[in-house]
Amino acid sequence: MIRKIKRCVLGLVLAGTVIGCGKTENTNTFKGKNIRAVIGSTSTSGDSYLIADMTSRNLEKALEAKIKVDAVGAAEALATMQSTKPDGNTIMIFHDMTYLGVDFGAYDKEYDLKNMTIGPRVAQNPGAVWAAKKNAPYETLVDIPKYLQENPSEIIRMACEAGGVSQIGFITYYDWVLQNYGQDVANRIVVVIGGSTADKAQLLWDNNCDIIFADYTSLKDYSETDDMKIAMKFVGLLDNIDGVDVKSYKDLGITLSGEEFRFSKDFLIYMPKGVSEELLKELDLAVEKISVSPEYNAGLQRMDYRSAFLDSKAAAEFITEKREDIKKLIETSPSLDELVRK
Repeated sequence: MIRKIKRCVLGLVLAGTVIGCGKTENTNTFKGKNIRAVIGSTSTSGDSYLIADMTSRNLEKALEAKIKVDAVGAAEALATMQSTKPDGNTIMIFHDMTYLGVDFGAYDKEYDLKNMTIGPRVAQNPGAVWAAKKNAPYETLVDIPKYLQENPSEIIRMACEAGGVSQIGFITYYDWVLQNYGQDVANRIVVVIGGSTADKAQLLWDNNCDIIFADYTSLKDYSETDDMKIAMKFVGLLDNIDGVDVKSYKDLGITLSGEEFRFSKDFLIYMPKGVSEELLKELDLAVEKISVSPEYNAGLQRMDYRSAFLDSKAAAEFITEKREDIKKLIETSPSLDELVRK
């Protein structure tokens, strides 16, 4: 009798679970989930949101799930990867700031790549760019040290964000100027700390800086206007954009320790540590599927981005190697505190 009662109670508990929840959720698949995709930006107009949104809308079909992009900012996105369950309900889509923030000391080491699951690479943005006012007395970054030599009382103020891709772009350029034009010229290229693209653009328009760092797409309209109050020109890309006639560091001969320098933002999907192999494989297959989709590729190309699929294993190897190369640059370069205009 006791055994019958136990079996009956167990059956009622299991039945209650099914009835109360409608159905039990299989955590080893994305199918049917409502997925939250956090990004390391609070902007809904920058490359982080645009790439995450385009990727999510295409991934929804491939995963048979619903995905909502949540622009929470870098600190909260990284913290989310440490606190959320590895059940596939929450992912992060973000670029190199994922590891740069830690390596520059902006975020705690608990947010290191080793404390999360590295998923597939989805896209690249080669459009990290420096821009100046359209009437500035130089056309590209290589003209600036020559301008400073000819105008010994002048300085050039370059606005960038601390601890991110713009700092990589700046310290590479600063090192090139130092090696080729000497300390006197390099000392007159200084940093102005800026925040969002809108903040940096305002710094430029208010004559509080001479050059700003931003995304090519976000500044494109300013490069095409005839309104000289806001008109800009591009003076150097960190990498080449297909079909865009703006010179890159490679084209300009701006090297790092004498070697060619290119830097595109690599966007990967990250998840909490402990995600199952089943989920990772399912995600790899879904991203591979959309990477050859004409709709996905055309959507990225319209914004001057590009599809760049690597499965999770290859992506982990790629981003780890890229990070190690960048760490060497960070360790041998002056901090922004030393280069900020006092």
